[in-house]
Amino acid sequence: MKKRINLFALVSVILVLAACSATTAHVDNVKMCTSVTDNLCNQDNPTFTTTTPEIYCSCNLKNAPENTEVEFAWYYLGDQKIAIDAVTISSGDRIGTLDLQTSLSKPFNGWPKGKYEVAISIVGFDKTVVKSFSVQ
Repeated sequence: MKKRINLFALVSVILVLAACSATTAHVDNVKMCTSVTDNLCNQDNPTFTTTTPEIYCSCNLKNAPENTEVEFAWYYLGDQKIAIDAVTISSGDRIGTLDLQTSLSKPFNGWPKGKYEVAISIVGFDKTVVKSFSVQ
């Protein structure tokens, strides 16, 4: 009887571990800016004007295994949270630390004033970093 309980416990632990997904990848050094050098913002500038031609978000993806996908989801935070755009970037066959960036171009009528955010997620995992910025 005791052997059956131990076997059941062992099988249960193996099933739980197999069901849990984990990744060593994580997002770090998130910055906002109006231009990038070598795929990164030189410094963080989270405040923009309504006439800014393009807004960039850059970050480091660290400890990335092959084919790690990172989603950048852009939001306007008015009376309600409004999704603007979402972009997914894959690391492909690259591993280790990667510099990633994405951007949004100015709308035809200019940027609406207010608060915004970019949610950066490693696809398939519960790892999200949120970077806030504003347009004044």
